[in-house]
Amino acid sequence: MKIHSAKLSGEQIWLSDVEVNQLGPGLILEECEIFSDCQENALVMSGVRMHGGRFVQQERDLVDCQFDRVHFDGVKFVGRFIGCDFGNWDSTDKASITRCDFTEAVLDDCRFLNCDVETLALPKWPCFAIVNPAEARDFVMGNAWPAKTRITLDVYTDVDPECTASLGDASRMAKRDGIPLEDLRERLLAIPGILIRD
Repeated sequence: MKIHSAKLSGEQIWLSDVEVNQLGPGLILEECEIFSDCQENALVMSGVRMHGGRFVQQERDLVDCQFDRVHFDGVKFVGRFIGCDFGNWDSTDKASITRCDFTEAVLDDCRFLNCDVETLALPKWPCFAIVNPAEARDFVMGNAWPAKTRITLDVYTDVDPECTASLGDASRMAKRDGIPLEDLRERLLAIPGILIRD
């Protein structure tokens, strides 16, 4: 699938993993639905503005995708997104994310960059977000954590201020460290800037 220099409204776009899908530049999507079964190397989005609609990641997790040349506004995300960045480290002119809904998504090892997290509807527990994670670093590094959880939280908070939120999946962390999920929740709740949605 290759679409560029177009304005689409109310369309369904199906992206498979059998080819490299190139969306943009100059692509405006209004109230469209993207149905993706892509791995990261099969999806290139650059110079895209998506207003409303849905981005549905189907059977396959979308891993390590950098949405650093895409503007998402009012988009509902569905599916599993692992290690993905939304927004751009340098400029909101290149990418942005605002008023988006992740309540039917799983976000693990993901980051929101240069955005107002309060405009976003985040996933429910066991997903969690650390807002302004750079400011939480001293607390995280000054407290005792299970070994692998400490490594994960070290990575989540070792970021520049442009990272406005780091997001993780506590169920994966608890399983990996062999600790009860509710025990981990109690520990996470002490982190400055933590957001957990029930």
